[in-house]
Amino acid sequence: MSTEICIPNKNEEKFIEIAEKLDIKELIFLYNNKEADLTKIQEKTKIKILTGKLDKKNPKQTTFCKGTRQNIEDKNCTHIYGLETIEEKEHYHYRKSGMNQVHAKLIKEKNKTLVFDIEKILESKEPEKILGRMKQNLKLAKKYDLKIIICSMATKPENLRTTKHYQALIKTLGYEEQAKKATQK
Repeated sequence: MSTEICIPNKNEEKFIEIAEKLDIKELIFLYNNKEADLTKIQEKTKIKILTGKLDKKNPKQTTFCKGTRQNIEDKNCTHIYGLETIEEKEHYHYRKSGMNQVHAKLIKEKNKTLVFDIEKILESKEPEKILGRMKQNLKLAKKYDLKIIICSMATKPENLRTTKHYQALIKTLGYEEQAKKATQK
């Protein structure tokens, strides 16, 4: 089943329209602080629509939190995203990917899921830097056997992608065996 996670801004219908064209079976809409009533939209489509919280810690719901040490340790955060964009500049001798072995051990210990959001690549002025950081984080995720998800986390409907796009990206980064696991949500 192909699932996509996105962050709508009163444009849910447009996301659904593009998702139907891409043959996406399930959409997860993430909202900051509003409770979304999607019953009318759900009636119009065959796509299963779910909701989640974005950076708001709600123990009753799947919560996606920015990849800070505080959020990694927080028991209410279920998914960690955006590690690749925490540090702006690279160090002269090494890459600052936002994750190190301490973070990886904590993510494993706290049973969290690491999320790679592709929109950061699509919208970045330096996509090669984001890809390099993702590759380094994938290496740590493989070493510590972390649960990973790759999705668009799209704020714009045109940034939605299919499962095949994600699998191809992970294979290109050199992690063929993780490609299938990361796209099965």
